Amino acid sequence: TTSLDIGISQQNLTPVDNIWSQQTVEDSTTLAMFVEAFNGWNAMPLSSPLPMPIQRTKALLATATSEVMPSTAAIDYNKESKHHIVTVPPFLPADHQNEDNAMTYPSLLHQIHILPLLTNEETTELLQLARSYATENQCWDQQDSSRHVSYQTVDFAIEESIEISQYLGQSGIQFEDRVFGELSKAYDVNAEDMSFLDLFCASYEVKDDTDENDSDESRDIMDRLDFHRDGSLLSFTILLSPLEDFEGGGTIFDALGDVEAPDDGSDISSILQPSGVIQPPAGYATLHSGKLLHGGHVVTKGQRIVLVGFVDVDERNVKPQTLGKATKEWGRNDVRTFWNQRRLSLLNQQKGKKNEQPLWKLKNWRYLPKDTSNEGRSCFGKDTSIPTSILEKIEKRANFEKIRRRRLLSEDKLLREILVPREERGEKIEQEEGELIEVDPDDMDGLMLGWDEDAEEDVE
Repeated sequence: TTSLDIGISQQNLTPVDNIWSQQTVEDSTTLAMFVEAFNGWNAMPLSSPLPMPIQRTKALLATATSEVMPSTAAIDYNKESKHHIVTVPPFLPADHQNEDNAMTYPSLLHQIHILPLLTNEETTELLQLARSYATENQCWDQQDSSRHVSYQTVDFAIEESIEISQYLGQSGIQFEDRVFGELSKAYDVNAEDMSFLDLFCASYEVKDDTDENDSDESRDIMDRLDFHRDGSLLSFTILLSPLEDFEGGGTIFDALGDVEAPDDGSDISSILQPSGVIQPPAGYATLHSGKLLHGGHVVTKGQRIVLVGFVDVDERNVKPQTLGKATKEWGRNDVRTFWNQRRLSLLNQQKGKKNEQPLWKLKNWRYLPKDTSNEGRSCFGKDTSIPTSILEKIEKRANFEKIRRRRLLSEDKLLREILVPREERGEKIEQEEGELIEVDPDDMDGLMLGWDEDAEEDVE
């Protein structure tokens, strides 16, 4: 059997009774360590009443085919400006309310804005510039692992292309002013408080759609991007490729996954596809919170090219600790999934059946209290294995729908809390830039280490 390689803390334990049926238990402290390590954590308590979701132009009823609570989403559409607003459904209970009664639904961050940002001429020009630069530098032949470590993408940074940077800049189409202006109107954050954390051009290409004359099999392309959250509070995606250049694709949102997309052929219904996919025409921007779980939907034909931006906001707009609380809960979900994967791996190694549990022995038993007296203390030994009841709980806690529901609850709570109301925001603190000093190469080591010659003499 494969052993369990995890250290178990002996601090902050709660006594647990009658949890190990395989042997007599008189001292439950040791067992509590065991249960704390493998049972995971309970979801954060949620309590506070909220108003019912606002019904807009077209209400969409979520399908009740999963354990995620049925809910409604809504779409606003301005026919004149061709501006769609998709409001993701609430997942917190209707009686949820925080301590200061400040949580409301929908918050501005619950809204996904889809609107035309580039003209047809600008979109075509950007697409040509992007293709030219990517071809010359082979940017779309391999995934970039240096800038996007966790979720590698086939892309290039806009700042790497002088020609594209100039076209987007103040002497060109003044792109930054435009997109920051729209983000400011959508999410009530001053444009002066925004800055690009990243701006890049990405390619999604079907993997089996290769040229017959192309014998190069070394291309490491991508046809989709897994669900993820961005490092920025605000994000956007602008489609550069004409819709006829590809099939599939679009930005998919987990929170819209259970929403039944309408199919009446109207301008409102065409923007939202099944499974929570938003697919606008070329030149349109999809603005959203980077903390909404989203991904790139699979491209089944052709190539989809997009301009993507991660937009950071000044810290005065963000309520401290709210993101940390949410990521803590998301991390707990990852732990639940990890231990269940270990359980399944053991079961596979032992060639067990699906409805069975594997034999999982403890490896670190030697670090736990020993029964050195005759006081009847329970202890772990080298032949101790995890009880079947605990393995069943590991399996149950890793249930996909339950984890997804916890994830959506935490996400909903974060979107309601993280933005500081405008009237409570302090003054922006301007960061002073450091002075650039020319340094002799011989002095670099001392500067890097913060070393001082006088200090060195003192040490001697």
